[in-house]
Amino acid sequence: MKLLRNGFLGIGLVIALFSGLAAASENSTKREKRAQEPLRITAVQWGPTQQMVDAAKLRVERSAAMQNALKGTKYHLLAFEYIENGGDKSQASMPPTRFRVVFYDYTNDRTLIAESNFAGTEAVVVREEHFQPNASDEEFNEAVRILQSDARFNSLLKGERLRAFQPMPPITVLSGTIERLVNVGLESQGNSASNEVVSVSLKSGRVIRYDRGAPETSLAAPEACGIPNAGQGTTSNGTPGQYQLAITQGANTLWEMLVIRPSASSGNSFERSGIEVRDVKYKGKSVLKRGHVPVLNVQYVGNACGPYRDWQYQEGSFDAPDAGATDPAPGIRILAAGQIAQTALDSGNDTGNFNGVAIYTQNNETVMVSEMNAGWYRYIMEWRFANDGTIRPRYGFGAINNSCVCLGHNHHVYWRFDFDVVNPNNKVFQVERGRKFLQPITNEITRLRNYQTNRSFLIQNSTGDEAYMLVPNVSDGTADTYGGGDLWLLKYQGTSDSPGELDDPNTNTAANFTPWLNNESLVNQDVVVWYGAHFIHSDNADLLEPNRINPSILSGSYVVGPDIRPIRW
Repeated sequence: MKLLRNGFLGIGLVIALFSGLAAASENSTKREKRAQEPLRITAVQWGPTQQMVDAAKLRVERSAAMQNALKGTKYHLLAFEYIENGGDKSQASMPPTRFRVVFYDYTNDRTLIAESNFAGTEAVVVREEHFQPNASDEEFNEAVRILQSDARFNSLLKGERLRAFQPMPPITVLSGTIERLVNVGLESQGNSASNEVVSVSLKSGRVIRYDRGAPETSLAAPEACGIPNAGQGTTSNGTPGQYQLAITQGANTLWEMLVIRPSASSGNSFERSGIEVRDVKYKGKSVLKRGHVPVLNVQYVGNACGPYRDWQYQEGSFDAPDAGATDPAPGIRILAAGQIAQTALDSGNDTGNFNGVAIYTQNNETVMVSEMNAGWYRYIMEWRFANDGTIRPRYGFGAINNSCVCLGHNHHVYWRFDFDVVNPNNKVFQVERGRKFLQPITNEITRLRNYQTNRSFLIQNSTGDEAYMLVPNVSDGTADTYGGGDLWLLKYQGTSDSPGELDDPNTNTAANFTPWLNNESLVNQDVVVWYGAHFIHSDNADLLEPNRINPSILSGSYVVGPDIRPIRW
């Protein structure tokens, strides 16, 4: 009887799905003809302030433990990280009370980590870890100052015949050494054959040049593609910017969520995860506990450059009109009615007046957008929350002038959706065109997209009919060997102290979620979906040989991302 009941349930859900979607399309047309009440967006600051962060950094740097570790050394503070509070997932997220600070000691070539709490009641604890953090803006600027005092570059930089930019990779450690070197790209404004990438030692002040004009995984050729570099600053790792957001229409609250700017987002300390949303509710019911992009990478044809694991905490400048706008919290700007934000993908230039998350309404959707810099890349992340409950996460790819992006390459972006549909315990079904019944997903799996059957996945409340369907788009590509896969359905891992599996356990640039596939049950469990999208940055699809991309590729639409649609809400 139980199997029979599940079969009828499957038939009912299939009918509801497709009749519901058809009705939704018909009703949507009718609704568009009626005047809509305007949306109202409100935001309230949440979590640590910049003053709290500055005080925490100062206390750590002045602490006896850190002074003993750094005495007599040359060093930089590279990053600030929030340590999450755990707790019951059915409850609202709590502001972080503890933090982590990352220093680099150039004298001894070592990375030092310090931890304490914002209240100052915990002693500062310092430990050494063996990894190379990404270069910070402060490091890069010091490297440029060293170049400006070098006789070989001084007049060229001062006369702007050479312009410095942040390249990929951001740092180099030469074979057989442990010395951290900061890479600086030099773009010639006259003789393009003079383009190069050099490495600078902050320890000794020496400048290293390469016979091929760049470190091994980089490239500096006469030809360059991309938009001109504006050279505007970025936000540092750990810059505060968290807020509770509500979207209302008339007397109805449509959306509620916690929004975290890229610089303060969770994940690996030196990757982060772009615009992060938590505790997402539609019409008072939970949809997502968390949505973000913890893994982002790129591979070039024949490894002509890279491959690279990229980061999403350096917020670049983009255009967010300030006339009539409100800035209710650091790093958030709510635009005036009728205004929209423009990133490098929209405007085709690298300049802007705002760093953070811009919010505006467009076509019955509330849009949240940010632009992020990673070396020469310009990454655009959007969340779109529609009045009808649809969520459309989007990701776009661009770059400033450099030689590598003239070659064919494949960007891979991996969203992590921690679904809590109504409550943390859900069940999952695979949906295919032509399949009579929904296919229950009972254990952890990985799946490839199937565009012919419109393969989708339904995440349903374990004790009710409410559900959300994850629907791929044809622009999301298909995984190659490096991309590793399209979709992973996993059981949530975490403790009362902290969430787990926020970033893949891989030391290489390629994503690797295989260690998390343990065949655990997904029946009435807390479900996490990792969704990969793959974008070929090239003039054509044939990547067997290196291809040149069109330098104007940066002007265009947002290119990848699924749709997440409500069912029986």
